[in-house]
Formats: sequence, structure tokens, C-alpha cells
Amino acid sequence: MPHDLYLLAGRYRLIERLGQGGAGTVWRAIDEMLDRQVAVKQVRVPEGLTPHERAQFTGRAIHEARSAGRLRDPAIVVVHDVVLEGHQPWIIMDLVTGRSLDQLVKERGPLPPGAVAGIGLRVLSALEVAHAHGLLHQDVKPGNILLDADGSAMLTDFGIAAPMGGPGGLAGSAGSPGYMAPERLNEQPSGPASDLWSLGASLYTAVEGRAPFERDLPAAVAAAVLLHEPPFPARAGRRLGGLLMAMLAKNPAARPTAPQIRQELTALAGAAPEPRGRPRWLLPAALAAAVVLLGAGGWYAVSALRPQPDTGRYAAAPDPCTLLSDAQAEELMKVTPVRNASRPGECQWIVREGPGRTLTVRAWAEKPDGDLGGPQVAQRRFASEKATRAAGKGQEGRDVRGGVSEVPGIAESAILQNSFTFYINTNKSGRSDSVLLFRTSNLLGEVVWHRDDVPASRAADKETAVAAARLVAAALNR
Repeated sequence: MPHDLYLLAGRYRLIERLGQGGAGTVWRAIDEMLDRQVAVKQVRVPEGLTPHERAQFTGRAIHEARSAGRLRDPAIVVVHDVVLEGHQPWIIMDLVTGRSLDQLVKERGPLPPGAVAGIGLRVLSALEVAHAHGLLHQDVKPGNILLDADGSAMLTDFGIAAPMGGPGGLAGSAGSPGYMAPERLNEQPSGPASDLWSLGASLYTAVEGRAPFERDLPAAVAAAVLLHEPPFPARAGRRLGGLLMAMLAKNPAARPTAPQIRQELTALAGAAPEPRGRPRWLLPAALAAAVVLLGAGGWYAVSALRPQPDTGRYAAAPDPCTLLSDAQAEELMKVTPVRNASRPGECQWIVREGPGRTLTVRAWAEKPDGDLGGPQVAQRRFASEKATRAAGKGQEGRDVRGGVSEVPGIAESAILQNSFTFYINTNKSGRSDSVLLFRTSNLLGEVVWHRDDVPASRAADKETAVAAARLVAAALNR
């Protein structure tokens, strides 16, 4: 553990520990190059990893922190830098003065519904920007919502964000169970609706002064999230309370979408206190009886009465291990690999003898979102990924990232990007990655061809990634 005056990367001097959680430790530090205070997150590396797994974790941490660093919104705490030291990733962010929402509620008690709606709008804006860039926050909670002196809210800790449809975030199952959506606790795929569930739980805490699933033990909290409904938030009023209950639905498909939440919070942020008696509610009177008959999922009931958007060709993503045979992987890699179903939605073929080689195949299906069908959501996600990856072109330290090029003839659209990382103390060899992303209907797929101990003169090998992607796309059409 670094002591109080530890100098990180010859630049960031750690002054004091600000907080610690399952995903890491946050320090207040001085950037001695620019003479300013910053926040430094020391990412916790899980114990028991093999050297290969540790290298993968570290590489993913750096990649995801860089992706988070491209997010720009007044409600997002900016990520400035990411460094690797002591075999750990360290993420450098803006240091925001003020208190967290968690601290404010503990000191002052429940907040007025209008103020809570205003906070919700700011955090929602940050989440919408992240989701548009293909990132999930995965740790929305009152402790990560910071309030400036003027009351403006900001969302921090984007350094552990995770790509949509990809492997889980760096936080894994770490965090506060009472603010993790049921699908995350069940280790099921998460999406934007998971972050919105966490926002609903955070706003519930702000307006009620206690968490929606408050229990004495963490295990009891997790069980309550999975099995029980929270009490209706009486201090919120009928309209905000109904919105929060809808956001906390167990089924992600039954939760309101971001535009629906924004519409309600906007009205609530500028509204006078609700009169007693019959509440003004979202549903037209003609639909009220139908909602009662369909149960508590009012938002789901409204959507069920509308024409449903196109779901796309894939109800769920196929197992990536079925999209490439072992014989095909061996032919592509020129050596016999070991197949490993590394995590849901991902399959790897690994060669550990000699120079390491890994061929990774990922696949995930996008669901309809509001009025957008699954193929439209996938197309929007693909375009966002293309823009984000293109913006990363260039050299940063020992990492060199090439431009994004289109690859014709694979699915409906496909892009490729090569990157190379020089080993420390040499400019002759390093690690190479060729990453191909493709889209067909509502499904996105990714092929990553990784090579260790590669001469800098032969940094790119896009042909293998393209050939593997053609095989995977062909298997999808069978």
C-alpha cells in the first residue's frame, strides 16, 4: 500500500485516502506537472489470477478507462489519464469538491422531491452519454453522486465502466448490493436498464432517507432485491413514487426507458408540491383500468398496448463457441489451441506454448429500446463504437492505435482496428491486437486476434482476424 507521499508515475503525489470499496481505493493527489489537485483511483486487481489473466485484466482496465476518458458531459467527472505501476492500473480523474449524495442524506435527512428530480436529471444525462458510447457505469449509487456547492450533481467512478454486451466490468460483483440491479446479482447480462435501476434506487434513498431494500446484512439486502418489492416511497408523492417503483421493476423490459424517465423528472423538477387527493399520473384515463388488470407493471402495460418495435433476427446471441470450430481455429492460428468458454457471450482459443496467441469471439444481441427496434439499437451502437474507436487513433505512451477501416463482405457492416503495445525498455517488440467488430440485424459480434512477443516490424496481422470473422459470420447464417 503506498504511503501518504507516494509518487505515482513520477507525477502524481498521493496525499490522502478519500475512500475505499470493492473496486479499489481513491486518493487525493497533486499533479506535480500541472500543479493541481486530482483524484486517483487505484484499481483493485482480483487475487488468484494467473500472470496471463492478470495481464488480460490490466489491459481491459486500461482500455475501459480510456474509453471512459472520452465521455464528455457536465455531469460526468472527467477521466484524465490512466497509468500502470506496481502491476496495477491507476486512473486519474477530476477532484470534485463537495459532498456525496450519500453524505448529504445522512447529514440532512430526506431531500424534497423537486430537488431529487433535479439530481436525477443530471445523473440521467451522464448515463445517456455513456450508453450512447456503448458503456455501462455499473456502480450508480448515492456515494458516487457528487454535489457541488451550488447543488449541481455529477456522476463519478466511470473508470470501472464496462462495454455493453462485452465482458463484465472491472468491478465484477463488487459494490453495494442494494444498488445493483437484480440481473447483475444473478450474473445475467446487463444493459442500460441496469444502470437506470441503480439510478432509481439512488433517488429512492435521496427522497426517503433510506435505501429501498435496507436490511441488516448484505446477504439479506441481495435477497430482498431479488425477491421482494420495496415499500412505496411515501415522501416522494404519488407521481415521483410511482416512477421510482417502475424503475425498480425486477424485469428490465418492464422499466421505463431513459426518455420516459427524463420526461417525468423534467416535469417534477419544476412542479409545485403535489396536492392531496387524486394524483396527476402518467397514464391517460382510458388506460387506467387496463393497467390495474395487468398488475403493478404500469410502464410495461403501456408499452404492451403500443405497436411493438422489431426485435430483430436474434432473440438471444448464440454461444460464440459454436460459431468457430476447433479445427477452424487451429487452421487460423497455425497451431493447436485450447478452447475456453471464458465468460457468457465470449469464447477463446488459447495457445500458451511459445509466443502466446489468443483468438477471442464475442457476440451479443441488442433489444428494442423505446421506439427503436433491436436492429436500430444495434446500428446505433455500431456507429457509436466506430466513432469512439476512430477517436482513439494515435500513440499514447507505449501504446500505438491505428485508424478504423471498413471491411466489406462481412455481415451487414464491419470495421477493423489494429493496435500495438511496446514492451517496457524496448522499441523492437511487444503485443499486437487486431479487433474486428461487425453487425447483422440486432446482433453485434467481435473477433480479437491477440499475439505476444511480436516484432514491431510485423505489428499488424489483420488477415487472421478478417478470416476468423468471415467464418463466424457464415456460421450465423447457417
